[in-house]
Amino acid sequence: MNEQLIKVIKIAGDLLSQSNNRIAWNLFLAFIPLGISYYLFKVAQQRNFIWWLIALIFLAFLPNASYILTDSIHIIELSANYPTWATICILIPQYTLFIIAGFEAYVISLSWLNDYLINNGLKKYTIVIQAIAHCLCVLGIYLGRFERFNSWDLVTMPVTVLVKTAEDLFDLWKILTLAIAFLIVWLLAEFTGLINSKFMGD
Repeated sequence: MNEQLIKVIKIAGDLLSQSNNRIAWNLFLAFIPLGISYYLFKVAQQRNFIWWLIALIFLAFLPNASYILTDSIHIIELSANYPTWATICILIPQYTLFIIAGFEAYVISLSWLNDYLINNGLKKYTIVIQAIAHCLCVLGIYLGRFERFNSWDLVTMPVTVLVKTAEDLFDLWKILTLAIAFLIVWLLAEFTGLINSKFMGD
């Protein structure tokens, strides 16, 4: 009995240790745009040059929050090396909470942006700007997951990122994939926003 318990604890500890660093780092990246959006849309008093510069940084990092949705792929990768009970009891709950937290950062960031637009008399642009934000995020997710770019590559090698993006946008199948991903992200964001409104209020 003791040996079995020790084995269970060892498996659980090993599984958590393989995921924790990745989860902590990706959550950190996901919460960067949340913090920036709070400053831009809740604290800043005027839109000056610095505000627009920070807004660009916000857009560059925003895909990191929605990118977390794709980290569910690691459940499949890790589950191949562990018992089924470990996947069900540890891995899936761990990644579920992780994905919810990261995507909440995305939804809340856009919610603050939406409120900012409304409060500044720009309500008619909210849907368009939300759609643009989703498009940029889906593109960022694709470039991060499949082309292995990250946010700071926009600064360190912008030409490479732009050229690769342009090439991919001429691929019909990749465009179709991006369109499906856009629909998924939009629907999930709307659903999450509705839940937030119900439990937290507008």
